[in-house]
Formats: sequence, C-alpha cells, structure tokens
Amino acid sequence: MSPADPQTRPPRGALAVIAVGLLASLAAALLTNTDLVGAAQLEWTATREIPDSKPAEVPGGGGEMQLVDSQLRATEPNFAGYKLFRVSTVLEINAGTPVGQARIKCTTLVPKNVIVAKTPERRAAFPLSTSDEAKLQKQEVKENLLLEFNARGSALSLLEYEDAFSEYTNVDGVKVEWPPFHPGREEWVWFLPAGQPQEPLRLGFASVWRTRKEPAASNTCTLTTGGGSATVRGGDAIAG
Repeated sequence: MSPADPQTRPPRGALAVIAVGLLASLAAALLTNTDLVGAAQLEWTATREIPDSKPAEVPGGGGEMQLVDSQLRATEPNFAGYKLFRVSTVLEINAGTPVGQARIKCTTLVPKNVIVAKTPERRAAFPLSTSDEAKLQKQEVKENLLLEFNARGSALSLLEYEDAFSEYTNVDGVKVEWPPFHPGREEWVWFLPAGQPQEPLRLGFASVWRTRKEPAASNTCTLTTGGGSATVRGGDAIAG
C-alpha cells in the first residue's frame, strides 16, 4: 500500500481537531507571555517571621505536630493605598507518628475587610486541589505569582513566591482539597496515605491577600484520626 493511499492518512476531521488544539495552545502561551511582559514587577518590602506554634501530641501517642517556618511578607501600598501580603507556613509531623489515612484541615484567617488576591485563573491560595491522577507531590511551587493588582500603570503584578517553601509536601500519596470558599479565610483539607511517615512529614500552604490595613493572619491545623483529634495554632489571634 503506497504512502498516498487514502486509507493510511488520518481523517480530515481529526486533522482539523489537532490544528485547532495547536492554535489554542499557541494562543494561550502568547497570552501568558504578554501578561508577564506587561506586569509590574513588585517586591516584598516587609517581612515578619511568625514564631513556631506550640507542638501538639497526635492522638494514639508516639508523635507530635507543629506549625513551623511561618512567615508574613508585604509589599508597599499602590496608588489606592492597597498592599499585597502573603502568609505561608508548614505543618510538620514527626517521623513514625501514627497518622496513616488521617484527615487534616488547615485554615488561614485574616481580619475583616481583607480580600483574597487573585491570579488570572483563580484565588491566590496554594496548593491547588488535587485528584487521584494528580498527586500533591507533583504540584510545582512557582517561582513567581502573576496577580490581578494595579501597580505602576499595570493591572497585573508579579511577585516572588518560591521563597515560601520548595515543595508542598515531601511524602508521596498526599492529596488535598479546597472546601467551599468563605470570605476572610482560606482552607485546605489534606488526606494522608496509609502507614507512618519514615521522615518528618511536611505540608506547606500559602495565600496572598489585599488590604489597606496592617497585614495580619492566623493559621490553624486540626488532625483527625480514628483515635481522636489534635489542633495547632500560630500567628495573630483572629476570631473565626
């Protein structure tokens, strides 16, 4: 059968679908690059290290959990008096702690009238929800965040992000979901794999907010297993 035989060529409809897909991908890439070129490059001009939380004993004995490496970073105000701030922290659980298949709910609270920042696609809260096919360990911590924030004549701003932490988790098999959104808070529900972690388990999360006030935030994580629950709290005291 010759190469020109019609039976060996893909259907014209399939070729059209492929062409449309390639054009859409190219357009998306060009749009992203254009956004990055036109975005204002902002810097974190103020940093506040948040003390580690008090450790809490995990139900069942044999280990503790604690909020560590917590930080709040803020920009200078824009022409309207708004500034961006980022709050980040890591929940750390001791190696060998009996947390197999545990559920952990982590919450970041901010004061009244503080608004969560947005990227062109979604709220600026990380990590994103995962699925069975997209495990959390494969989710990349971006070098910079592109945010919808007016500064220096641009509607978009670029801010460093990778300094918060290098990964969202160091253990394979962890999944995370976003609960329904409530103003003034960001939440993550983590699902841990079976077994005990062979090394200290770390879960990092961060969010970016817009405010005219002095930046403030609090972080809380509650771990629940068949043996009970435990909670750790860190940051400013903000009523939920």
